[in-house]
Amino acid sequence: MPGLDEVNLAKSTQYDEWKLLGECFFLLQEDFEDGRGEVASIIATYPEYPRLSLLLQDFEIKYLQLRDLHLYYSNLEEEQSSALSALLLARVHPNRDQRIKYAEQSLIRDSQFAIARVFELGTRAEGGEAYVVDRLVALLDDNPGCAEGWRLLARLAPLYDNSEYAVAAALTEPWVLDKDDLLYKDSKAVADKAAAVKLLQVGEIDEAYSRLRNIEDEVFVKLARASAYARDNNPGKALLLITEVIEIEPDNYVALFNRALLYRDYFGYDSMGKLFDTSYINDTLPDGLLPENIRQAEVDDLTHFLELTKSSAQNSLLRHTQAEYRLRVPKYQLD
Repeated sequence: MPGLDEVNLAKSTQYDEWKLLGECFFLLQEDFEDGRGEVASIIATYPEYPRLSLLLQDFEIKYLQLRDLHLYYSNLEEEQSSALSALLLARVHPNRDQRIKYAEQSLIRDSQFAIARVFELGTRAEGGEAYVVDRLVALLDDNPGCAEGWRLLARLAPLYDNSEYAVAAALTEPWVLDKDDLLYKDSKAVADKAAAVKLLQVGEIDEAYSRLRNIEDEVFVKLARASAYARDNNPGKALLLITEVIEIEPDNYVALFNRALLYRDYFGYDSMGKLFDTSYINDTLPDGLLPENIRQAEVDDLTHFLELTKSSAQNSLLRHTQAEYRLRVPKYQLD
């Protein structure tokens, strides 16, 4: 793994790109329709920064129909073939094999396009290909400033029970733990959210709480505090907060997934199908908060989660993998 000094040096060489990326992010966040045209003009002016095009596509995926984007980027790939056009098509293609194919095509056109390699590895990870983490670490050794690689490693390392990689990735990827960072100066809310999530992942609870105090987003804060309560072995308070979020936003897929995890880890069945003893928790919960059939409630939440995120599996890779695995647990545990 590259050291932080090496990573920071690589980040410093990307300063202009990330500054421009931040400006484009805020244009799109403030008003997608107006910002889209402005960002497209900036992309044309700075073709050497592919992250600008990827950022615009991220917002398009959020606001537009995936089938329309697939058609648009298919035409772009046919008319203006490049390493970037192939990657853009890969990111919106509905078929996993074709996503891999176009990511590979991108790398054929530019073997040094690290972001395309990260996307390819992430897509292969969806199929459970075990060598992905080692290849990703090798890529980061050669490209220590590849933020996308660090982000993917943060998602994958826990799946392989590699705490060293997980902590390194969590502390390196967000580019916002340093309060002198450009993004933190421009938007403390965005930076504090990203930092709080990563700090919770590596167990820095007190520091995470200090960031949460700066955030006015009620739903985000409730979910983050629920995560902290769960890590502190207080699942009752965590369940209360997550339930409050779902009452506010019934289709909040993060809340649904997290509630399913609480059901599984604190109120459900162990690996032998034996029901956990929850009497010490039940006495502290309001009547009716805990469903009678815990396992069925978990299945319902995970199923709903997968339905809500079926078009964005790449962005929720770790959660998708966990949800699909848990839904394959033998049926006798449903009874």
